[in-house]
Amino acid sequence: MNQADNTYSQIILGTLVKDNTLLVFPQYVDLNPILSLLFRYFKEKEPQKKIGIILNKAESTSIFQEFIKIYSSQINFSQIKSSQSLESRRDKYTKGEILLITPQLLKNDILRQMITPEDFAFLFFSDAILVKGKHASAQLMEIFLKNAIFVRTAGLVQERFQSTEELEEVCEKLLITKIEYIEAKEQPSSLYKPLEEKVTVPINKPMYEFCFDINRYIKEYQVFLKEKGVNRPLAVRKEFPDFVMSLRKEYDSDQQQVLIRKAIELMNFVTIKELVEASGPKTALSFMERLKKRDEEEEDKFSSLTTKFARTPIFEEIYSEITKLSEVSHHPKLDRLAQLILSARNKTNLKRFYIIANHKSVLSELADKLKDIGLKSKNLPRSQSKERNKTLEMLKEREIDAIIASHFIKTSADVVIFYNVPTKYQTYLESKKHSKKVFLLVTHRSQEERVYHKFRNKEKSVGKIINHTKIKERLIQNQQIIFEKSIEKKMNSRTKAFVNLAKSLSKTREGRAEKTEYTETTKDEISAKQIQFLADCSYAEAIQISSLLSEKELNGIENLSIDEISEIFPRSRAIEIIENIEGRKYLASS
Repeated sequence: MNQADNTYSQIILGTLVKDNTLLVFPQYVDLNPILSLLFRYFKEKEPQKKIGIILNKAESTSIFQEFIKIYSSQINFSQIKSSQSLESRRDKYTKGEILLITPQLLKNDILRQMITPEDFAFLFFSDAILVKGKHASAQLMEIFLKNAIFVRTAGLVQERFQSTEELEEVCEKLLITKIEYIEAKEQPSSLYKPLEEKVTVPINKPMYEFCFDINRYIKEYQVFLKEKGVNRPLAVRKEFPDFVMSLRKEYDSDQQQVLIRKAIELMNFVTIKELVEASGPKTALSFMERLKKRDEEEEDKFSSLTTKFARTPIFEEIYSEITKLSEVSHHPKLDRLAQLILSARNKTNLKRFYIIANHKSVLSELADKLKDIGLKSKNLPRSQSKERNKTLEMLKEREIDAIIASHFIKTSADVVIFYNVPTKYQTYLESKKHSKKVFLLVTHRSQEERVYHKFRNKEKSVGKIINHTKIKERLIQNQQIIFEKSIEKKMNSRTKAFVNLAKSLSKTREGRAEKTEYTETTKDEISAKQIQFLADCSYAEAIQISSLLSEKELNGIENLSIDEISEIFPRSRAIEIIENIEGRKYLASS
């Protein structure tokens, strides 16, 4: 860690130990310098207590793997899983210093009394954006807050909130009092990897003409549906049940069937166009062939949007055009991919490649293309298996040059290339923590490119949401809540102290009465000390009050009035003494 990184981590640490903090960082930020300082601080400050790392999923420990690897010899980590027996979990709770656990399991084990909220000094939520609504993370925090147990909390949000309301709820649930947000340009060098390199590829003329024709169908169908009262025709796929219900209210049976057919065709036109743009005609053809096969298998079942489309006359027309297109053209991204790989091998001496794509047809095309340029490749199985491990080992030992997969995992690859999955940005950003070079192939003037720019614009809006007035007000409200509860806790402790003192004095008097024969002088002294405590006055004043009680023939100091005390003290002092007596009585009763 260089000096700038160390200074930066110290600054963040200074915030985390004082405030409940929300860290809003890009996904590729290296948290290890910050986490190492943070966890060591709480272990030194409260060594008898535990640190809880709250994970969204039991297996999602990737963010902490490197940290655990470095510090496992110094700190006892325990990963708690629901598959473990109760005895095993109890043992891990007892021995573990830092607990990695899901919120649902921790909540359940607290209710089982296997561990208590008081055992924790600090809770770190690795995916804090989920701490809202009825999520287990939010329910876990309710247990702490309802029992007035204020544990220090911190949460990590990796720029995925969509609105001010969403962020405000997260801050409310975690009692966040400070938000740390930094953009990539403000981060020290080793805390983040360089941004990705986007490679824009225009489609060729035959594919452009096909997409142009399909787009004409899309516009015509949109106009038709809007004229019939369907205001958001492109959203029908997500809202199809509501769409059908609305048709039943307004149209007869024949009109309903026409509108449903048009909506289904529109949705599939959009899908086919996007597949051609992003992946090429062979992928779109494969999609339509699966629709035909599914239609034949389902026979008369008319429940699926896709099978309904396979039964329409226009389906055969488009299928025929795509078949011809796939015979004469392929996506230019294939050639651009080959160019990137050859350039990386020859100019920068990068040897191992990880290519990520959707659709089986694309995976097979990629394998053929790599073979054409002299690279050995293998498809990576999605599920954990011996074959998968063998493939990864072959890449590491350079027995093969590339692996092709539909998903991302950590590998020994020198270069990661995302071929046609711009919507998988969560996976994509994670990849930048583990690779030296990342390329993202995007089709020019396509839905791919629109998705990419939409994502980048959301990143820009993060700062505006954080600085919104509602968020600032929420942070101030949380500060007030914590302050008020802290004062209330201190007052409760003082009340208990006064009650304990009163009980102690009472026991002392009882003990002395049993063991000692008091003279009249001794009794007067004890009476005066009791008056001194209750009236919060000097011993000399207590003697005067004791004499007044004897003169008035009263049994207790609480029976004196202000007028009677004013006979021996100024009235202002008499009022103070009466108020002190009332205050002591209230404390004792509390």
